[in-house]
Amino acid sequence: MKGVILSIAPTARLVDLSHEVAPFHTEEAAFVVAQAVPHFPPGTVHLVVVDPGVGGPRRALVARGRRALYVGPDNGVLGPLLALDGPAEVHAIGTPDFLPKGRSATFHGRDVFAPAAAHLGLGRAPTDFGPRVVEDLARPFAAPEETPDGWRGTVLHIDRFGNLVTNLPNALADRRAVVEIAGRRLEIVPSYGAVDRGVPGAVAGSVERIEVFVREGSARDLLGGVVGMPVTALKKG
Repeated sequence: MKGVILSIAPTARLVDLSHEVAPFHTEEAAFVVAQAVPHFPPGTVHLVVVDPGVGGPRRALVARGRRALYVGPDNGVLGPLLALDGPAEVHAIGTPDFLPKGRSATFHGRDVFAPAAAHLGLGRAPTDFGPRVVEDLARPFAAPEETPDGWRGTVLHIDRFGNLVTNLPNALADRRAVVEIAGRRLEIVPSYGAVDRGVPGAVAGSVERIEVFVREGSARDLLGGVVGMPVTALKKG
């Protein structure tokens, strides 16, 4: 993919956000990109290829939001990004120049999405790629569900340190809540260093979501963490 982009746009600056998204997890991919978008210059092209339906009937999309441009499959991966950066102009890639007949059935990242991202970076408009998508594809991230005892959420992302990033907002740290996950109740502490080495805890994270961690260890390994794992914030009496 990088070779294709640089062949079309030799001066492009390529930045890898992550190659560690769990296979097939479109929402995790969207979450990783969403945290990065505000920190990149306006007009940056964000290419997102988590595409379990590659070669099937799903559309290939380009979109222009208020701050950035996006390229990816029509499988929900762009939905949260369009919700955060909308209203967005979205087009399906359909013109022959951008949807080659010789494309593979298994690697549209190389054959469809990378060329589209390169041409967007060179200044081509979304309208050049194909017909406008009229339906609203914006889909916000799933919000925690409030219950009589607290809030029921989920793990959105697992970083390379094994920290479990949840969809529970940091504001719950100020509401005398404790986090329950994998049968354990964890206090929300001020920092990673507030517990002893090897001990799990919860902390208000840098992406405005509560994280479950193990100091100098891996919450993924200790707790069997996976994307989509349930997590609860319980109100303290």
